Amino acid sequence: MKHLYRLTIQIGCCLLLMLPLYAQAQTGIYIPSAKPIKNMQKAMEHPDVFCVIINYSGSNDQYSIGDLDWLDSAYRVAFDRGNPKLYAMTIEGYSGNEALSQSRVDNIYNYFSARCYAPFPIRYAINPIHCNCHGDTVEYLRYEVPVARHAYNVADLPESRKTFNGNIKLDNCVLITFKHNPDECLGASRGCMVPGEDTTVRGYYAAAFMKKGVLYSVTDTKDTCPSDLQFYIEEHLDYKDIVENYFLIPHRKQIIVQVGYVVLHSNVKRQYGECKEALPDSIYIRFPVTQEQFVNKVRIFGKKYSEKGCEYKGLTTKKIPSKISLNVQAAINAMQLDTIFLGKRIQPNELSDYFYECKTDLEDGSFKAAGKQWKAYRLDKHGNYEIKKPLRALMRIVEDEVEDIEEQVEGDKRYAGDEEIEE
Repeated sequence: MKHLYRLTIQIGCCLLLMLPLYAQAQTGIYIPSAKPIKNMQKAMEHPDVFCVIINYSGSNDQYSIGDLDWLDSAYRVAFDRGNPKLYAMTIEGYSGNEALSQSRVDNIYNYFSARCYAPFPIRYAINPIHCNCHGDTVEYLRYEVPVARHAYNVADLPESRKTFNGNIKLDNCVLITFKHNPDECLGASRGCMVPGEDTTVRGYYAAAFMKKGVLYSVTDTKDTCPSDLQFYIEEHLDYKDIVENYFLIPHRKQIIVQVGYVVLHSNVKRQYGECKEALPDSIYIRFPVTQEQFVNKVRIFGKKYSEKGCEYKGLTTKKIPSKISLNVQAAINAMQLDTIFLGKRIQPNELSDYFYECKTDLEDGSFKAAGKQWKAYRLDKHGNYEIKKPLRALMRIVEDEVEDIEEQVEGDKRYAGDEEIEE
């Protein structure tokens, strides 16, 4: 191979780049380049494009023993299993006789087929792939090398088609081009994204915005995509339903008042520890809130995972500027597709400010906290709901207009004018 590289420097670089006049092509390996190649051995390790020119004498359609050395060298580069480039081939014959050109092209094609012990060239290659969950890996591919074969009578070609790189005459030659072209070798669909495009899913009140590929992303492979994405929002934001079946946001140590929640259902989920890479917080969940809820600093809570387990914690909650309604928004990732709460932390001694203490645990809608039974509502003598004022201020009592989340969310940017809600 050192001999090959040394000759290639002489032929490929000098002829391509230094000869101002037309020269007859010499058999050898060439790398099309606008600049001189200083290290041909390095350039030929995994080139994106390289060419072989076979020069013929007379009307002979058979390549010579010397030509065979060059074809063998090209084969070792293009068909090396350790070469990550996926090559497609073009074989072009140039002579004064189209039938002769075709015969030469066919013989070159048969050389590569015979080297692969098949009726056509076959390539085995490693292919690096990347998955947003499982990280980088490689797969081993076997594919039929795409080969385009063309035979020309040079008399029928324009002057620009009679030369290689503008200064090497191709008459009585075969030009073989190897070009890295994964789409042609493996097909245009080399991976998948779930969702396939930026997507907004709406409930009646809440909405979720997902960037393309945030649930599943794999590139440079013919992996089978997961089934079509199913995603919907189950809402529990009506205050009557909430107070009648009240429970606090689950937490081992803290008292977190909940004033509504949504459940995000998806057929594409990720479990804690499943992914090698940290998943980005690129799913945006948005709630319209009342003025009272905003003033009382209602925020969004979601599951946070760690080696100690799973707990609900306050997510970074942003107020989104709007001329139509008040909105709060938080970002989650594919591992957190579950229940998302609206709520507020309180101290145990504040429970009586928000809830009615029960004398027994048999009352409908009661729950236990800080060693006592509590209830979120009671009925007056007319059968109307009574809710303590601090809890009522946190509840969604009045409907607001639902705004298009896409007007405000652009990728994973932090929005100018956003106001983070502090506790």
